[in-house]
Amino acid sequence: MKPLLVFDLDGTLIDSAPDIIVAVNRTLKNHGKTQLSDQVIIAHIGEGIKKLMADLFSGDNLKPSDVINLEMEFLRIYEEEMLNKTSIYPGVENFLHSYDGPMAIITNKNEQPARRIIEHLGMNQYPWVNIFGADTLSERKPSPLPLQTMMKLAGHEPHNTLMIGDGIPDMVSAQRAGVAALAIEFGYSAPEILKMHEPRAFLKSYADLPRLISEVFSAN
Repeated sequence: MKPLLVFDLDGTLIDSAPDIIVAVNRTLKNHGKTQLSDQVIIAHIGEGIKKLMADLFSGDNLKPSDVINLEMEFLRIYEEEMLNKTSIYPGVENFLHSYDGPMAIITNKNEQPARRIIEHLGMNQYPWVNIFGADTLSERKPSPLPLQTMMKLAGHEPHNTLMIGDGIPDMVSAQRAGVAALAIEFGYSAPEILKMHEPRAFLKSYADLPRLISEVFSAN
């Protein structure tokens, strides 16, 4: 049985940072705040929009309702921007075309915009087991629930499932679900931070993924 491969989306399959950066800075500008550098914004990607907004407005003593309103404002702006510059990372499509085992996506982006981007980029042609967003289930990464639910859908167990992602939530959810993880070296989190969460290996190029899959599961 071929392993179930569960991919993160942003910073893993796609480079969505250019559109997220524009949307964040538009939101900040609406509130009279200084525009942030690309790297500062990129460092916040992956934990989810609510945490991103809470972090960026952390000195404003926001009430929970304020954070929700900022999140909704950001999402409205992001939906205007998200199909402009987002692109698929090199080598992704070659790999997805060639892999004949089950594949799935679990992202901390909300499901509806995630599916819109996937369709826009033509990635809906692949036979995903399912696509889970931050709002699909009652919990999101780093909870193990999305991975556990996806494994049930695919009929797979932790020993033949692999999480592939670029963020701490990916690594932690894999650990909690008892699943091996590969960390994306070219994504939005610093490799030295991801290394602390003990991924099996770092993916430097999608050309290396077949070899790494073989190495992970030969060692299991």
